[in-house]
Amino acid sequence: MSTKNNTITIGVLALQGAFEEHQQCLEAISPNIRTVQIRTPDQLESIDGIVFPGGESTSMGLIGDVTTGLWDGLRNFVHNSGKPTWGTCAGMILLAERCIGTSAVITKGQSLIGGVDILVCRNYFGSQISSFEMSTPAPPVPFATVDATDDDDGDGKKDNDDSSFPGVFIRAPAILTAPPDVQVLGTVVAAPCRAAAVVLRELERKLEAGENVIQLGVVDALERKADGAIGYTNVCLQKNNNGQEDASTLEEEKKDATSVIQERINVTLPGASDETNAREVICAVRKGMILCTAFHPEIADDLRWHKYFVGMVLEAKQSS
Repeated sequence: MSTKNNTITIGVLALQGAFEEHQQCLEAISPNIRTVQIRTPDQLESIDGIVFPGGESTSMGLIGDVTTGLWDGLRNFVHNSGKPTWGTCAGMILLAERCIGTSAVITKGQSLIGGVDILVCRNYFGSQISSFEMSTPAPPVPFATVDATDDDDGDGKKDNDDSSFPGVFIRAPAILTAPPDVQVLGTVVAAPCRAAAVVLRELERKLEAGENVIQLGVVDALERKADGAIGYTNVCLQKNNNGQEDASTLEEEKKDATSVIQERINVTLPGASDETNAREVICAVRKGMILCTAFHPEIADDLRWHKYFVGMVLEAKQSS
């Protein structure tokens, strides 16, 4: 569906990260799209949707927490305004209700805005030097376009092109679980980095003990030997032939029989497919007017995810 002469204003959270790249992508779609950098809560009143860019989620949280009224304003926008929000990479972490692998140096943990009941693992794919590009599923066809055309806007892609999207993963998170009311838009098969594998092992133990895990910090992934040598902990999370966790190289953690389990939740983590620990994880979801992608569409030479989000903005404006 095409709508003509629909001028929209999209905010991009500009505390840290790739906010200018998102602005360039959105404005390249149509001259009828205006973007504004969001740094104060009063700016939220004049926008039709907002993008939380990739960057460093811990830094964004720290800056947001000390900016008067901003974090509360963002929470209200996401949870109550009915206007679309899109989080990419670090922005996706901010929109999650549950997060593991949070920074060990932040006493209160990762500051989250929430909105989507997904369990996210920070830095699942590794550090900055482990960044890579891989094919990911194409976004759905947009609900509507700003201009009465589906021309490729210079990116070589039509709006209804269903060819794979070049997903750029930079210190990227992964979505481990999503409930039925969250629409999964894309999955990839990938192994967690060593540090993430140790965090996943700890998470599995906590879930088996019936704990309700909202946040879980990083876990030491190094083995310190008696001779002073340091190596990586060997973690194999796949199941053996008996259906039990194959962790023979790891010391079994003793469980406190007197501990009180406050709440038991039913969470099934994705199982590893082979000895590489590779498993299927989620890289894109949508719930209502909230969109999340684990990768960085703003640095790919492809505007289809930005067009899809613009379609969400038009859909919300038509419904209001």
